[in-house]
Parts: sequence; C-alpha cells; structure tokens
Amino acid sequence: MKSKPIKESATEVSTQSDLFSLVIYQNTEYVSALLQQLFNIGLPIEQLRDTLNESIREQATEGNVAATFGAEVRLPVIPVGVKAGGTGDLKLGNKDDTRSEDKTSLQSRYTQANYLHNVRQKLQELSLVTKMTDRNSLDGLAAGSFVEFSASFEPNEINSLLDLAAPELVAAITKKLHREKALKNLDFDSGDFEDRQTYMAKVEQEAISWAEIAVATVAAIRHDFRNETTSEYFGRVIGSDSGRPLTAVTICDTEHFLGQDRDRILDGNFRVLGKVSEISYTRQSILSRNKVLNRIKQPALSMLQDSLKDADKSDQFDTSFKLYLQPPIIRVIPIAIFI
Repeated sequence: MKSKPIKESATEVSTQSDLFSLVIYQNTEYVSALLQQLFNIGLPIEQLRDTLNESIREQATEGNVAATFGAEVRLPVIPVGVKAGGTGDLKLGNKDDTRSEDKTSLQSRYTQANYLHNVRQKLQELSLVTKMTDRNSLDGLAAGSFVEFSASFEPNEINSLLDLAAPELVAAITKKLHREKALKNLDFDSGDFEDRQTYMAKVEQEAISWAEIAVATVAAIRHDFRNETTSEYFGRVIGSDSGRPLTAVTICDTEHFLGQDRDRILDGNFRVLGKVSEISYTRQSILSRNKVLNRIKQPALSMLQDSLKDADKSDQFDTSFKLYLQPPIIRVIPIAIFI
C-alpha cells in the first residue's frame, strides 16, 4: 500500500511565503543600514562567476610494417645508432590530441529586493520582531522596538478636505453661514426699511471680511501640509478577534512609495515592518502634526465640525471627518510595506 504524501498546512505555507513579498514601499536607506549592521559587512554590489568547460579529443592510428633488416636502420621506435638484423613486423603509431576550452562569465547584481529579504530573514532568526495583532501585543514594547503587523489603512481626512476646500468654495460657505446667522437675528416686524437695508449692508461687509479670513486661514493650512514630505496613514491592526483593537499610525516618506503612488496603501490590507516611535494610551488629535491646526483649541474645532455639517444640508458632498484617534495608539516609522 502506497503511503500518501504529507501535505503542508495552509499555516505552514503562509509562514514560508511570508519572506517572499511584493513591496509597495521601501525606505532604501533604512534597509541598507540594517543590512550592514546585522551582517557586519559592506553592501554587496555584484558577483562574477566563471564557468570553464574543457573537452579533449584523442585520435590514435596504428599500422604494421613488414621489414627485413640486417643493416643499420633508423626508425622512430628504435634508438638511433643501434644495429639490428633479422625479419619481423614493426608497429608504427600516430596520435592526434585536440583540446578546446569554453569560458562563460555570469555577472549578478544585488538589488534592494535582495537586501530587504535578507534583513527580514535575519531579524526573524534573531527574534527581534514583535508580531502585533491587538493591544495585548504592546506588552514589553517600547520606542525603538521592531514590529510587524497587518492593517487596512485610511489617509488623514484633513488632506482630503483640503483638496476639496478650494478658495472659492471656502469663501462661499463662510458668507452663507454668516448671512444665515444674521438673518436669524433680524426682526422684520420692527424698524423701517432703511434700517433693515443698512443692517444687511453691514452683514454683507462682515461676510466678505470673514470670507477673506477663512480663505487666508485655509491657504496657510494647505501650505503647511503641502510643505511636508511625509504622509500619515491610520490603520486598525488586523489580528485576533479579542475585541481589543489597536490603532497604528504609519508615517511614510512619499518618495519611497513604488512609483511615488501614495494611494497604493489604501487599496487593501498590507503588512508593515518598522520601528516604534511612540506608544500612547490617550486620545490624540489627527491635527497634532500640523503647526497651524495644532494651535486650534477644542471649542474652535467643535465649531469647525458643526459649521461643515451645517454647510452640507444639501447632501451634495460629505464634509464629516474624524478629529481624534482612539487609544491605544502606536506610531511606527516604516522600513517596508508589502503584501
């Protein structure tokens, strides 16, 4: 009876394929530095391998010569000067050697894909990477720890709102809100027509002034965000079903995305290998990294949210956004993002 081959479990196959990945983000400087530190060698550039193929072909011929000799003879098989006499057969031989060599050179160059593969493999061999699945994984972690986790990501929604907030739209919304507020305070049953006209002219001038301030403020915020070469992505760590979620904030340099497509990370669930920069157990504002927005106090933030909701009564576009991240929060500087 033939024994059935043992099939590897899905978990084993998944574990084996973990090291072979498709990368969408890789900080080449971090990977190169880790490679040198982990292996204590310089960066491998290329290797040259020579292959030598040698073939030898031998061709030999033999013949019989009948001879009668009684005098001095000189043949290749008899030493010169030797006298011999008698009859017999002489064997003459001829040998032809042919030698050929074929040399092949193979030149291989190492790339960042090779560097990352070796770095991940070595980190796992040394048990330096903590696999995060939920908040229980934070035990024993500190700033500087290597972590790896899977998550589905969403961008900082303020960036999306700023893309939507064209100067003309900001000015129109601000004027509309100010006029509506002024009309609520206007008593149409008292006062004469000229007083109401004067009041509305004053309201219009105030609306224009507030609109100019709003446009200037949004321009300053947009300028602050656009000067940053990094982007924040908020993800909920995917792991166990313990009901203890963990928020991961991944801070990426745009230039290290494949093709500089910063939205690629939003197209599914991706794995992150990185180092912890901060662990927080308190609620945090998503505006903390922006110098302008970070100075806005809570009452003003609440008013901003209410104003955007009021401006969207027509349901023409969604202006809602989350201002806070729920704890625990782990901030990670990524080495690579892959699937």
